[in-house]
Amino acid sequence: MERKSVSLGERWRREATRGIDDTRLAAALEALPSIRKPMVRIRAGSIRAEMEGAMGSIHEVSLQIRTLPQKDWPTLVRVLRRSKSIVDALENGRVPRSFDRLVARIVGEPLFPDARSVTFGCSCDLPEKPCRHVLALHELFARRLDEKPWEVLLLRGIDLQSLLTKVQQVTPDTELPPLAFGVPEEPVLYPDAEDADLGQSLGTAQVRWIVGDVSMRLVDAALAALKSLPTEPPPLPPPVVPSTRA
Repeated sequence: MERKSVSLGERWRREATRGIDDTRLAAALEALPSIRKPMVRIRAGSIRAEMEGAMGSIHEVSLQIRTLPQKDWPTLVRVLRRSKSIVDALENGRVPRSFDRLVARIVGEPLFPDARSVTFGCSCDLPEKPCRHVLALHELFARRLDEKPWEVLLLRGIDLQSLLTKVQQVTPDTELPPLAFGVPEEPVLYPDAEDADLGQSLGTAQVRWIVGDVSMRLVDAALAALKSLPTEPPPLPPPVVPSTRA
């Protein structure tokens, strides 16, 4: 039975509400209409909103997450040039799990954050943490991700259009060998399955292999090994004749 993929919005909702009881979740949903929509601001590293409280009070609510480091993005761009299905999804505003895993292995951490890496703040004086205003902002962003999944890239400091422009630049990357057999993408990609491993980072040698940065000595050695293989199968051993002795 094929497993149904989970949307980014649902993933965000699950992470944000982990360990939160139903009563607090219900209070957060009741607070949603009081979020002043024009005042919701999604920037690299933060989501901020204003929420109208009782007696006309205004609460400043925020979620913070650090942006992804940029030093390995040139390598990611080179790999994406060999990953047609991922690029097609990004061009259509979708963020596949395979891209999340690719980022995790090359940059060192996944695009999609876990709840522990997201901090929050609110100007209200409610004792529970996170308060219903913070939970409401989480729910609002989850709903936005269901409609605009690419906003998670914005939150992590990635300019999607700039990334796609670099991937699709006209000037070919002469350091990359052509893909074998004319296939549209590198076969060593990462699945969209929900339970696939996310924690393993690629080592330097693995990254060099994916982007085609292989030394000619290695290529020559591989060709020599192939050439040394026999072109015909070895002869079969003679059949065993059973003994006729009594």
